[in-house]
Amino acid sequence: MLISEIFDSIDGEGVRAGELCTFIRVVGCNLRCSYCDSMYAVEPQRYSDIKPKEMQISDILASVNRNYRRVTLTGGEPLLLPESIHLVNRLCDAGYEVNIETNGSCDIVAFRDFIREKQNLFFTIDFKLPSSGEMYKMLLSNFDNLESRDVLKFVIGTDEDAELAASFAHDLTEKYGRKAPYIYCGTVFDQYPLSKVIELFMKDPVLADVKFQLQMHKFIWDPNARGV
Repeated sequence: MLISEIFDSIDGEGVRAGELCTFIRVVGCNLRCSYCDSMYAVEPQRYSDIKPKEMQISDILASVNRNYRRVTLTGGEPLLLPESIHLVNRLCDAGYEVNIETNGSCDIVAFRDFIREKQNLFFTIDFKLPSSGEMYKMLLSNFDNLESRDVLKFVIGTDEDAELAASFAHDLTEKYGRKAPYIYCGTVFDQYPLSKVIELFMKDPVLADVKFQLQMHKFIWDPNARGV
């Protein structure tokens, strides 16, 4: 696998926000989101100080922290790499809880079909909104096949984004009922006020269980820092 970086930090977002975790960041992505904060993993050739490593799964496993058995597989886009299937199986079998962060355009159902049923695996899946520039690359079938342990994430950068996120979250919550995935909303860092999103969502009682988040790691460290 082509790896951009492996590092220990806290999960800055989602259901494990604030918990210690090992991040495995793969190289390559099929999207070019306007607000991407990890282009060094998407297009590493543009960054002379970044030298991706070709690593075997055994070497990756040896780099994962055993003191806290939480791993986030991110990118780039991990579902583009066939090796991700084998890595996730090995991590789950070793007792790690694995979070796969994926961009919403790759088939999570097909990925799950290749993985033996794992209770210690969940997906955090983005729904790209208009300001990302990639909304129409979303694979809508993904959002019909989420499980209650999965996370759906909206990153909001404009008023249009906020309105669409509220509408989509409403429809999804009504469709799933008590089996709805976790729904998280955040904003493009330092570009759109989260308070406006909260005020909008408060108007809809169906959205009472939506969770709002900041990118915690960007407040603790330099927002442009890597490896945190």
